[in-house]
Amino acid sequence: MTLLATLLGRQKAGVANACKEVDELEREKEEALRPLTSGIMETGMDESGDYKRQVSNESLKDPQVQALSQQLKEWINDVLTDDHIVVKNLCEDLSDGQVLSALIEKLAGAKIEHKEVAQSIASQKAKLTEVLNQINYHLQVVDDGIKWNVDNIHNKYLISVLHLLVALARHYGIPRRLPSFVKIQVLQITKATQQTETISEQITGDEEREHYNFAARQQERDVFDTLFDSAPDKLNAVKGSLMAFANKQLSQINRGCSNIEEDFANGVNLVVMMSLAEGYYVPMYSFSMEPEAYDHKLHNVTLALNLMQEAGIPRPKCTAESIVSKDLKSTLRVLYAIYSKYKHLVK
Repeated sequence: MTLLATLLGRQKAGVANACKEVDELEREKEEALRPLTSGIMETGMDESGDYKRQVSNESLKDPQVQALSQQLKEWINDVLTDDHIVVKNLCEDLSDGQVLSALIEKLAGAKIEHKEVAQSIASQKAKLTEVLNQINYHLQVVDDGIKWNVDNIHNKYLISVLHLLVALARHYGIPRRLPSFVKIQVLQITKATQQTETISEQITGDEEREHYNFAARQQERDVFDTLFDSAPDKLNAVKGSLMAFANKQLSQINRGCSNIEEDFANGVNLVVMMSLAEGYYVPMYSFSMEPEAYDHKLHNVTLALNLMQEAGIPRPKCTAESIVSKDLKSTLRVLYAIYSKYKHLVK
């Protein structure tokens, strides 16, 4: 056989293998998009506290529960198409943290360093802990509002998985309306007495309103949209005014800024400005004064936004991620929100 024939044969084999991989991926997606059945949906159990809880068989067959699970699964697969990740079973495929890690990285631009596939239960839970901490930061939920934890996600407890995914879908916007007022019947067993009762857990609320409100927020324009689109000549003047205000505040502790996009991206100056304006001390252990890692910068900016909210400042039209990413419009919105509240302090 000639060298040319050999090379052509290898090339054909390579093309055939690539086509086979594409076909297999498409088959997996088709399988994942088939309607759920009770046999496919593994639900796990919540064994925390004084009770054992498990989803009832009736709820597994509930069309509303199946529709919600299916829509969330399709949404994840759409988001992760470029990563060639196909989720077939929500509880099973999300339990080790790998898919959730890819999902939050894609949705929020988060950076999770611990990406190797975890094999042991301990390493899977460690991975899952890191991922859920990231998700909770991005969702900005307080402890009382968290309806999921490492053990329940790892144990494939359907209710915790659905609560988590619904929260992510609402926060980042799912391009389809989820079923409203979905409830799941749960069998609750008291560990001490083995007494059994059925309780109801609500997973979704008025999702039509949630969907409408998210769409409205996305379409709502503010003064900075107009400034960037229609009056770019005035942009430098606005930047100069906000920079002067920020420097006046920061000069109290011998800090300053010269570049709006750069000097607020790590969140330090924002935290400092809020503490000075409100007259309180933010403990050094609660944020990083010299953050290098993306996570530390994100933590700082999230803290600053939370401090603004506690001070009664309306939430600017931005995310913590956009500030860390040095988005000028988002940074200006935050500075203007602070300026509007405290401009009387500058003389």
